Amino acid sequence: MKRLKVTLLILFLVHSIVFLPSAREVKGIDMEQDPVDKHVIVLLVPGLSFEELDMITEQTNYPYMWKKGAYGAVNLRPDGNYSYLNNAVSIGTGKRALGISDWNAYNKDEKVNDTTVDNLMLQWYGTLPVASVLHPHVNLLINKNLKSSFQPVVGWFGESLQEKGVFTYVMGNSDTRDEKVRYASLLTMDRKGEANGDLQKGVVDNIYAPSGMSMEPSLIKENIKHIHSQNDKTFVVVEWGDFYRLFQEEPNMLNDHFQKVYKDTFQRLEETIYQLLSETGGEIWLLSPAVNSVAYKNKNQLGPLWVWHENRDEKGLLYSETTRRYSLLSNTDIAITWDNIFLGPSENRNYTVGYPIKYLDDESIVDQWSLTGFQQRIKEITYVFDKRGAVLSSYVSSLVVMLIVVSLMIWLLKDSRKWKKVAQILLLSGILSPLLFLITSPWINAISPFLYVAAIFLGSLGLAALLKVSFRQSYSIACFLFFSALTVDIITGSYFIQRSFLSYDPVIGARYYGIGNEFAGIYLVSGLLMIAPLLKEEGKTLTKWLQLFVVIMGMILVLGLASLGANAGASISASIIMIYISIQLLLKDAKWRVKFIIAAGIPLLMLGFLYILQMAQPSSHIFTAFQKLFSGDFVTIWQTIERKIQMNWKIFKISYWTQLFVTSYFFIGIVLWRRQREQLHSSQLFLINCCIIGSLALLVLNDSGIVAAATSMFITLSVCYGWSIEGEGKKV
Repeated sequence: MKRLKVTLLILFLVHSIVFLPSAREVKGIDMEQDPVDKHVIVLLVPGLSFEELDMITEQTNYPYMWKKGAYGAVNLRPDGNYSYLNNAVSIGTGKRALGISDWNAYNKDEKVNDTTVDNLMLQWYGTLPVASVLHPHVNLLINKNLKSSFQPVVGWFGESLQEKGVFTYVMGNSDTRDEKVRYASLLTMDRKGEANGDLQKGVVDNIYAPSGMSMEPSLIKENIKHIHSQNDKTFVVVEWGDFYRLFQEEPNMLNDHFQKVYKDTFQRLEETIYQLLSETGGEIWLLSPAVNSVAYKNKNQLGPLWVWHENRDEKGLLYSETTRRYSLLSNTDIAITWDNIFLGPSENRNYTVGYPIKYLDDESIVDQWSLTGFQQRIKEITYVFDKRGAVLSSYVSSLVVMLIVVSLMIWLLKDSRKWKKVAQILLLSGILSPLLFLITSPWINAISPFLYVAAIFLGSLGLAALLKVSFRQSYSIACFLFFSALTVDIITGSYFIQRSFLSYDPVIGARYYGIGNEFAGIYLVSGLLMIAPLLKEEGKTLTKWLQLFVVIMGMILVLGLASLGANAGASISASIIMIYISIQLLLKDAKWRVKFIIAAGIPLLMLGFLYILQMAQPSSHIFTAFQKLFSGDFVTIWQTIERKIQMNWKIFKISYWTQLFVTSYFFIGIVLWRRQREQLHSSQLFLINCCIIGSLALLVLNDSGIVAAATSMFITLSVCYGWSIEGEGKKV
């Protein structure tokens, strides 16, 4: 009867967590309006970065303008190298994409190699194009991307709008004195490489401007007003190329003169926005597809976005289901958002991996509107991205050195009580260091990276010494502290996780929410190792194992729920540990045939359980993967697997974590072979084995499995060393 009550209680808790709405679920409306008389103007400004937008509070001529609308930062990462072309293709397709050499757009009457572009396309494709802006290399661009990692479809967005009666138009360029640069039309062209527009409109000769040309605000405004007067639904893209031209010539300019032109260029952009806000209707999007070279070198690589709704006096906040954050967006969200504005939810969602951006104008939400706070958050993100390499390299190298030193102490100074105490403090400090990385994350930019890592280790040593004298089971207590802190943080919104050097980076864009692989590996093994004191207690065998199962089930939920950890690999790894424990406890003496059948069947049940966890949860990459699986899209599934393998191999070759991975796995192998294994209590040895299995599962199942395997095995090895030094005997 008692077992039944416990079972029912666990099932009730699982049901409550899975099917209650997420506490962080965002209520709002997609950026979709009545399609009658609908206009969207996109000012595409290559070279614009948040360093220029800092001028809003210092040198603006229109402060009121910047106190309305909604701001955001866009991850612009393409499939290949960061560049204006690759980024523009990615924005237009809704997936990470690639450009090709010699790509450009041309007005119909322009010539390429002494042949007009329309005749060139007639010669190459067999039909004479009718549009005014042409892309002669469209076939090469389509084929290259269909063979790339994410297989984006070039031209679907522009073609979709044209088929639904939306008039699309592109004007302007980023031409320099040396080359033609016209990439904005990637947002409006169809699959045949045709688009409406005029790439010279809005651009005037100006002998004082970089490359002798500049954008003219009044011409841009008048052209757009004319387009609006002739069409009910329009999507107009202006390639505002003055910042691009300026930074192309910056190395040749006197600094004082550059600063003057820099300020003039920003004020001309402001004037363009102001005139459009004052004399046109519809939405206005200010978007940078690529930051300038100076900002890029400063690691300030997120692209600015500002959206003014049809109500010019309205404030709003942008929310992305891709990133699960306010004001932090993905380039994969942009095209599907524009598509939804005109067409509403449609089958075009299949072309992209992003989600329509929500424009939230509820008063309780808009109260969070703070440009100063947003700018400060961008600086924090940029700082972590900039200093991440220096911090991780010094931290990981220190952990490797510590493991080597402690190993030598154990083997060469095994009879010295003094050195054993030193080794224990070092091990305990290593176990505690991830906790310090987590809880100190809001203050990371207060000191230099070197001093920060030094402070982490000094703090870890001090806390380790305190735990060692205060608690007999100090290693389990250290694991418990980290496990508890991370659990509380992930449940309450991941404030600390999102700011830590050991977490995911929104500039890199591999993950935006949940628990990253660095912390996931530590979390998984810490949850097991913290309950070692409970398993060592005499008697109450059933209670002990129930406690273990409850902890593992809790980890599966926290790691697997889309609204919490959203880490499928770590959640399945926890499930594999549960399978191993179940076999050891219940089927140890069963025949191998029975074990094989159960071992094959339980993973399928666990996958089913992971799918159930995604129900009534926010959309996530996990749920998307299940949708592909159930729809029979095994090609995409296999491509995802290939991408994960390639990612692991890339990380193995270049990552700092490879040092820790190799070192930890090497020493754990020696531990299992040498006598340290014999000095462990039977329950400790059992948990160490569970951790090793979990670490191996993380290695195989995660896209950056080497990272998760390295962190998990480091904690496992450190605790194993600590327990063996304590020399506790095996349970009789």
